[in-house]
Parts: sequence; C-alpha cells; structure tokens
Amino acid sequence: MATVGLVVGCQPAEKENAGAAAPPSPTVAPSPTVDVAANSKQVCDASLVFVKKHYVAMADDAIAAIDKPVSAKEAGAKVRGHYTALLQDLKTAAPTAADPQVRTALETLAAGVEKHLAGPKATEIEAPDLDPPLKALDTVCGR
Repeated sequence: MATVGLVVGCQPAEKENAGAAAPPSPTVAPSPTVDVAANSKQVCDASLVFVKKHYVAMADDAIAAIDKPVSAKEAGAKVRGHYTALLQDLKTAAPTAADPQVRTALETLAAGVEKHLAGPKATEIEAPDLDPPLKALDTVCGR
C-alpha cells in the first residue's frame, strides 16, 4: 500500500512538470577532442577492408560463373548489388572521418559509384571511371 501511495503522491508533481522543459544545465560539458590521425587510420583501414570485400566478391562471382554459368541478367544484378553495397558503406563511413580530406575522398568515391550505377555500364565489373577516386582515397590514406 505504501508503494501505491508514493506513486499516486507523485502524479500531481509530474503533471505540473509535464509541460515545462527540463531546466538548462548550469555547466556545459566540453566537447571531446578527436585524434584526427587515429581516426583517419581507423576510417582508412575500414574503407580498405570494405572496398576490397566488394571487389573480391565481384571477382569471386565472375570466377564462379565459369564453372556454373549464370544469365547476363543475373550476373549484372550481382555486380549492381555489390556496387550498391559499396555505395552504402562509403556513405556510412564518410561522416565518421574527422579529416576533411579523408571525408572528401570517401564522398567523391561514393559520388563516382552512384554515377556508375546510374550509367549504362552499371552491371559491369570493369569501372575505369572509378579509378581516379579510388586512387585519390589511396593517396589520402597513405596507401
């Protein structure tokens, strides 16, 4: 019974405060500093992993098609799927980069992949149009 009384007793106070905003905090916590070099290494290492993963998967699919042929439509759909996944990974990684150069390189590569996907060769593994932004990302990441 005592618990019910406490809960009921608190209700009017909650109703009074329901419309009021929480009082502002008297002290503002300092924003954490980011180690740009460590962040760049982490983001660059992660980008290398996922870029390789998608390109290796495309190559694996092409090799597997030698033993077990698939239709051009199915092969194209797989390639498009890998580029779409790569685009998503790039869009996820770019905002995490503290270094503007790394962020820009990721965004530029993402824009290139997006353009490639919108073009007539979106279902082809060969994408020479992506060589410049891939090289730019390698350069920025010190590879």
